[in-house]
Amino acid sequence: MYRLNKMFNLVLSGGGIKGMAFSGAYEVAEKRGYTFCNIAGVSAGGIAGSLISAGYNASSLRQIIDTLDFGKIKIEDIPKLVPVVMKYEEFQNQYRGTRYSTPIEFLSMNISSDRSDSLYEAEAGETNFRGNLVKNVALYSKEGCLFDGDYLEEWLFNHLLKRGIRTFADLRGGIVDSINPRGYRARFMAVDAARKKAIVLPDDVVFYNMNPDNLEVAKAVRMSASVPFAFKPVELYKYEGGAKKTYPIVDGGVFDNYPIWMIGDNNYLPTMGFSLDGDEKKKLFSMDTPLKILKSLIAAVNDIGIPKTKNYYNKYLAKINTGQISSFDFNLTEEDKQYLYEQGRYAATDLINRMEISLNRRMAMIRHYPYFF
Repeated sequence: MYRLNKMFNLVLSGGGIKGMAFSGAYEVAEKRGYTFCNIAGVSAGGIAGSLISAGYNASSLRQIIDTLDFGKIKIEDIPKLVPVVMKYEEFQNQYRGTRYSTPIEFLSMNISSDRSDSLYEAEAGETNFRGNLVKNVALYSKEGCLFDGDYLEEWLFNHLLKRGIRTFADLRGGIVDSINPRGYRARFMAVDAARKKAIVLPDDVVFYNMNPDNLEVAKAVRMSASVPFAFKPVELYKYEGGAKKTYPIVDGGVFDNYPIWMIGDNNYLPTMGFSLDGDEKKKLFSMDTPLKILKSLIAAVNDIGIPKTKNYYNKYLAKINTGQISSFDFNLTEEDKQYLYEQGRYAATDLINRMEISLNRRMAMIRHYPYFF
């Protein structure tokens, strides 16, 4: 009797604090006997993906993610911590009632800067929407953010080290494919704001004269999860012609919040993917508090899109319904956490049921009519 191969690849989307839903999805996959080889993730998906690639089981994953605590957000402190909130309020007052008053218009303006580092300066005459937006995001995020990214990096570093994972050299052993030539078990997407380019970590650190094997996994995840205005960009440096140039790296979800393309088309294993999909992005944010203004700015720079070919053959994808919970509701109740966990379980159960029916039918056809395949 044919036995379904339960070794898969895995893709996990971004989604901020809602990423704890991945622990529910992973629990179902684990109980159904599935294991994962190549893992691709961005932002919250990078955090969960790194821990799964390190060998943590579903129960441990849930417990670990639950310990990630950035503390309470005091609304009155937001304008001081994140100056872009006040700048946007001033901009909105100036253009109130016009189509120019939206967060995306504000963030895509061609601004000037007196900084000496030319990579932070807007290019004269630049009209490219994404170019201005990504540069401005890096500039404003550097001026002030909600949280210290060092905490996230150290928290993850310590958990990975308990499993013997420090650098990407420790994550060798995945399947070599066209997108993953070194065969890492986990890789993560970020955005180089200076070059306006999506980068795959660790592979693309070669550009910055770094050895991909030597990049710390926790550092890569921090770069992938450097959500604009929540965390400062991670700055990488490169000497060119004797001059030191700075490259601010921000959350990969700015360009693509669900990088399915990070699993190569010639990877022979099927791929399971989970994205976080709720009602929050389908409604307009009110602007009556600094926190809501901040959320609207973050939402404006999420998944603005880059041209990527996405081949969905042999890929089985599910959306986890996260309801009204925002990506940055850091003060979740226990009921909210349980809701996310259960929605992850529900999505995975439904996906695996449908997937197994499809795969078993395909294998039955191959057995009975091999000459057609």
